[in-house]
Amino acid sequence: MTSSLPLDRLRDRHGRFSMLAIDQRESLRNMLSVGAPSPVSDDELAAFKLLVVETLVPHASAVLIDRQYGGPAAAVSTRPVILAADILSASIPGGQVNVASLDEEVTPDFAIGFGAAALKVLVPWAPDRRDEAIDLSARFMDLCRRAGLPGVVEGVVRPDDIASWTDADRNAALVEATRDLATTNPDLYKAEVPSYGAGDPEVITETARAITEVVDCPWVVLSSGVTAARFPDAVRACVAGGAQGFLAGRAIWADATTSDDPAAFLAGESVRRLQQLSAAEVA
Repeated sequence: MTSSLPLDRLRDRHGRFSMLAIDQRESLRNMLSVGAPSPVSDDELAAFKLLVVETLVPHASAVLIDRQYGGPAAAVSTRPVILAADILSASIPGGQVNVASLDEEVTPDFAIGFGAAALKVLVPWAPDRRDEAIDLSARFMDLCRRAGLPGVVEGVVRPDDIASWTDADRNAALVEATRDLATTNPDLYKAEVPSYGAGDPEVITETARAITEVVDCPWVVLSSGVTAARFPDAVRACVAGGAQGFLAGRAIWADATTSDDPAAFLAGESVRRLQQLSAAEVA
């Protein structure tokens, strides 16, 4: 396992991770295209990412960006950049991302040239595809070692029948997925919020504590699937169970995609949300 010192670059002044994610690609295009006569262009997608970074990054400790549309945003970031090293898709059009592979364009030389301070991969996990998930995570961590950069592994539970699962089923799976992917020695682990942030805070904290017990590196939560209103309390409950912060996007800026004035929304409400989250994780 590599030294944790490079990872410390991603922490805020409190020693926690208060990181912004804007690596969404086709899912973001879909969000921006709601109500539009045609899908937004690549340039429009890149322009929104640039606006998000220019507005919000001063209030974050690091930012997660993709290479496809995030180059201009990465170039102006005043915080360390985490580069997404994954190609993502959904097996059902419009559904959650449940298919991932390594982006062959993200080589060690490319990552260094991009100015990346770390790399990230999303790993879909399901009980019947555990070996596949572990293999993807292991190959990603090999890439990180060759690049000399910390690796962020994002484990997401994606069984085909998840609609029939209870919160207890999913919470147990979050721990099991962490246990599996921890065997690949990530430098930072990124997990979904237990109970989608809607359950008993004590259950969320208990599940977070179980995640802490099975992973040997720091871990943070993501916001997908959790409403913006619930996310600060969810972060607080997870931090109480051992999480060391967040790497979040949608709960912070998603509503700007449908705002009449996205720039004003980002500068006002999104900044407030990010500052509230940073306060929640140190409370």
